[in-house]
Amino acid sequence: MSPELSEEMYRRIYRLIKRQIDPRVIANTLNIPLRTVESIIGRFGRTSPDELTSDTGLDSKETTEKGFLDIYNYPKTRYSIIQLVGTLTKEYVNQFNDELEKISATAIKALAIRMSDLSSIDSDGAGVLIKYFEHFHAHGKYFALLDPSSELEASLNTLKVTETIPIFGTERAFEEAAFSHRSPGTIKR
Repeated sequence: MSPELSEEMYRRIYRLIKRQIDPRVIANTLNIPLRTVESIIGRFGRTSPDELTSDTGLDSKETTEKGFLDIYNYPKTRYSIIQLVGTLTKEYVNQFNDELEKISATAIKALAIRMSDLSSIDSDGAGVLIKYFEHFHAHGKYFALLDPSSELEASLNTLKVTETIPIFGTERAFEEAAFSHRSPGTIKR
């Protein structure tokens, strides 16, 4: 392992590679140089993420037993998609909050949080979602949730997130709503 990256960072990179995430997206998500990501992939001694197995030196069993939150940023032309994988609980709220803070400072006009791979959320996670919905709304930007997993829907209802934040099943439905919505405080074409 390289002294400049922590063991947790290697674990995150490994999980991203296993999920067949493009190296450019990994570099963007983790805010590390693309060369570093490519070098780490090369150190695994494999060229294809399909060929990676749990015997590469990282104990994936340990990683899956603990909760985790991976945040993938997929910037588009007018909006951005943030994909959450893992659990959005008190332990990971600061990590998520930092990512949303960075994104809210950019020129994007809309943000969707893809939740299809999120296994659980608690009141702290819901609080951050509602806080940033209100922040985006106050700045004339659009904020929505995208494709929550079936396990997550009950939690979102219980936490009253569904009463505040719009939820869409597809990215296309989100984009149409974000850029055709005419109510005050949201973006216009």
